[in-house]
Amino acid sequence: MEQAGMHVNNSTNEHRNNNPNHFIIWLDKHIGKPDECILLKCSLFMAIDPTTGLYEKQLNKDDIDQSILCEASLLVRLDEVEFMFQAFEDVEKCFLTIEKSCHKRIFFITSGSKGRMIVPSLIKNFPGTFVKDYWIYIFCANMNMAAVANAEPPTNTWALEFLDHVLMFNHQDDLMARMVVEIGNYFFTEAKRLDTDNQFDSAYEYYRWSKTMYQRYEMMENRRKSDRIEEIDQNIKIIEERRQEQEDNEDNHVGKAPS
Repeated sequence: MEQAGMHVNNSTNEHRNNNPNHFIIWLDKHIGKPDECILLKCSLFMAIDPTTGLYEKQLNKDDIDQSILCEASLLVRLDEVEFMFQAFEDVEKCFLTIEKSCHKRIFFITSGSKGRMIVPSLIKNFPGTFVKDYWIYIFCANMNMAAVANAEPPTNTWALEFLDHVLMFNHQDDLMARMVVEIGNYFFTEAKRLDTDNQFDSAYEYYRWSKTMYQRYEMMENRRKSDRIEEIDQNIKIIEERRQEQEDNEDNHVGKAPS
């Protein structure tokens, strides 16, 4: 699978006024360990090299430690789309950050054991943030949700109560592909809303972002999103025509005396 081009920047810049409204939060007791979650971290992220200022090194333990120990979010890029990202080992600290950020669109990844502790509270306390089909991604090697003969007792039966909210994955590629297409769906829905509200510049940006996510999904899964991309292209073209018409009208009024 081609690596998703996610990059990580330095901690959220105090001089930055407009942080992204989309927030990737990852809670896992192993996330800070260099020998754990290696493939998933590498498939998701690359980090900025402080000596060059370029996105050309893989996310490493130091970057994760910075997020965990400093309780700080990082600015990351998935292709050319910017997100906020924060990693946690501690459930309570993760919950408090979600509480402070519940107005954002949160894409939440956690393990089965941590999910059992935090997911019920998230659904109960933040129903407007974790609405139905705003999926929580559970990444665990063993998705044992039911008793099987001659096997260990199931540990993820808790997830059966939240089937409208959680998706479980035991492979990094499947998790990443699903999250990318869901991000694309979110951007597309936001673009349509902004377009309807005549916020054309913002709608244009969200349409571009959604197209980028769908194109990434196509490369990852070899599945076509042609109809949706074609619709996006048509909507972008309409916005560009509106922009050009507005510029032409402004040019025609330059230098004219008021009537």
